Amino acid sequence: MFALISLSDLENDFINPYDLTQRLNRFVALEYAAQVVLVAVLLLGGKWFLAALQVGMLLYLLHSWHTKQHTVDATDVFRQLPVQKKRRLIMFGSFLFFFVIITYRFIESVIHGLLTEEGRATAKKLFQDAAASVHGY
Repeated sequence: MFALISLSDLENDFINPYDLTQRLNRFVALEYAAQVVLVAVLLLGGKWFLAALQVGMLLYLLHSWHTKQHTVDATDVFRQLPVQKKRRLIMFGSFLFFFVIITYRFIESVIHGLLTEEGRATAKKLFQDAAASVHGY
């Protein structure tokens, strides 16, 4: 989202190309490392379907690294602007999609955990402790 806003700022002449490249290029290594960690966590957790989808994103990122499209060049930024905006929008959409899926699966597992007798007893104790701490009982 930060990259999309920054690219729109450049398009509307709110920032100059040099500042844009400094803003965006400083996060490239972090973005790639976070993607590798996410894939590793999903694989180690046995979430094969989500890991396979994230491997697709990782392969796309590695392809952009290999073809030297992972950074924004200050001298060529206006020519790259439509392509960069499209690329960042697709990545944002895919991350939003994965966020919704992971949040859904998390809520689903919490609900299934509460459907057992042991889960209900744990939830009851948790809510009682929370209510007692709020009301000072």
